[in-house]
Amino acid sequence: MKGMAAMQGGSAETSSTPPDRAHASFRRVVAWSPGTDTLIAAATLVVFWGCYWAGTTVNEWFLLAGVIVVGTLIPAWTVLQQRGEGLEGLGIRRRFLVVSLIIAGVMGAGSAYQLFTLAAAQDVAVLPHLVGNLLVFWEPLFVFGWLYLRWERAFGWLPAILLTGAGFVLQHIGSVPFEAALGFGGFAVVFAIAFACVRNLAILWPLFYPVASGIGTLQAGFVMGWSSVGSGALLLAVQGFVLAGVWWTVHRK
Repeated sequence: MKGMAAMQGGSAETSSTPPDRAHASFRRVVAWSPGTDTLIAAATLVVFWGCYWAGTTVNEWFLLAGVIVVGTLIPAWTVLQQRGEGLEGLGIRRRFLVVSLIIAGVMGAGSAYQLFTLAAAQDVAVLPHLVGNLLVFWEPLFVFGWLYLRWERAFGWLPAILLTGAGFVLQHIGSVPFEAALGFGGFAVVFAIAFACVRNLAILWPLFYPVASGIGTLQAGFVMGWSSVGSGALLLAVQGFVLAGVWWTVHRK
């Protein structure tokens, strides 16, 4: 069965192929090799924008459904099942793990002062707000582990950084003031530059992204309390279940 799966997955991009060799095309500054996954990624970005807008203006269930289906299930199925890349294809990898965590810790500590200052100015309890943002793993996974790596494969790392910033702006249009959306796009470009160096989500989550996201949400007027922590924990658990389920489905063959 494993031999059949390898034949179906292609010789260059099966889960048995070393990630660095399978993704050698990722290292180009500028490229042009879009594929089916590029189209799927573009479609998920547009659909997720609709889910995000509806989730913040109509009912939060739209956002929750978008996170699970558009932001987790479709990327996982495309990368693990269709392309056979393994979790490395979503930025979940061991390579550069320690370096990524050290850099993330430094960046998170350096940003903490601004978070505490903003929280104090707005009379916001820092702990639940920070924990609430800590539980938002779906955003780094969708924006960087999924979208950025698709853009980089198709267009090279420089266009991928710019497209990631533009996509993050689009994701927030209609949900926050346009100026705030542009600011979020600037943050995404910085995050994409850091992520491009290691292609490991650990450089963003869980030590840096929660602090930066905490700053951004406060600037946009979104405050997370303990109720947000409860729903965020449930969402993270469901997301983990979906990832594990797709991984198990692929590897049981």
